[in-house]
Amino acid sequence: MSANPVPQVPGTGTLLADVFRWHPAGVAVLTADGPSRPVGITVSSLASVSVAPPMVSVSMANSSTTLAALHLGGRAVVHLLDAGQEDLADSFARPGVPAVGIDWERTAENAPQLDVETPRLHAVVARMIDTGSATLVVLTIERIEVGRRGSAALVRMGRGWYTLPR
Repeated sequence: MSANPVPQVPGTGTLLADVFRWHPAGVAVLTADGPSRPVGITVSSLASVSVAPPMVSVSMANSSTTLAALHLGGRAVVHLLDAGQEDLADSFARPGVPAVGIDWERTAENAPQLDVETPRLHAVVARMIDTGSATLVVLTIERIEVGRRGSAALVRMGRGWYTLPR
């Protein structure tokens, strides 16, 4: 936490969530090895942090089973999604509900990944920063599969999926 905490105005957190709910964001699925099976989470908080070294960040609720898995193993694959992959995004968007009917593959590093043609970022956890109700996970990218991008991006906004032409 911050060395200089800011006094919280009641309702600010709820208002922040409402404001960001209508801020469009790209969609990705992050996968990792859980204690007994692969796990994953749909994220719209993916951000590029650095190109040298190559790093990205993602925010996850502290209650996330995927976050718990990253504490155990530290290796992840980030799958950037395109329009047409809404069902896949939905499969990993329900907290505490295992994704079913997923075709898992293993990477050369033995991490679980999805069978998709869109870009995949192969990563290891560099840092985890507790930010209150969530944790900011910083990942170092070890390898990138560029894949193919569709003609439209998948974005999350207002609790729905939307497409954005490229």
